Amino acid sequence: MIKVDHAGENGAVNIYRAQRVGAAFHALFGRENLRSHLAHFQEHEEEHRAIFAQYLKEAGVRRCVSYHLCGLGGWTLGLITGLMGSRDIHATTYAVESVVLEHLRHQLDHLGTADAKARKCVAAIYEDELSHHDSGQAGMGDSRLEKLLVAIVKACTSGVIAFGMR
Repeated sequence: MIKVDHAGENGAVNIYRAQRVGAAFHALFGRENLRSHLAHFQEHEEEHRAIFAQYLKEAGVRRCVSYHLCGLGGWTLGLITGLMGSRDIHATTYAVESVVLEHLRHQLDHLGTADAKARKCVAAIYEDELSHHDSGQAGMGDSRLEKLLVAIVKACTSGVIAFGMR
């Protein structure tokens, strides 16, 4: 589970990294500038990735084979949605975090007291992910395109998690 979480956090870091590129493009034209907001969220994801990396190192476990694939997929998703605009950035955050929160809740229930260190790692990131979710939800619109984007991103995020957990 932690291997998949670590890979997912690498994807999240790259989503925000690439969205900052798109946000910079929009800022050139005087549109809403989300770069500092995205940088803040990226810092959270980098901290989360480090928490999971430390756990894997201490456990003597290699990172997930999907680590770089998650990073590439995150970068691609982030760049596309970053160029689409602020509402789509927020919709993407909302969609990803909706799936991630469900995954984390399942992990917390599953881990129980079986692996206290792993449970502590998962619990440590939960509140940040919840705040990202709520921020994304507050900033997104209600257009058909955004609803479609949310559905696609949720499906892809669920697929990546399922692939990693197999």
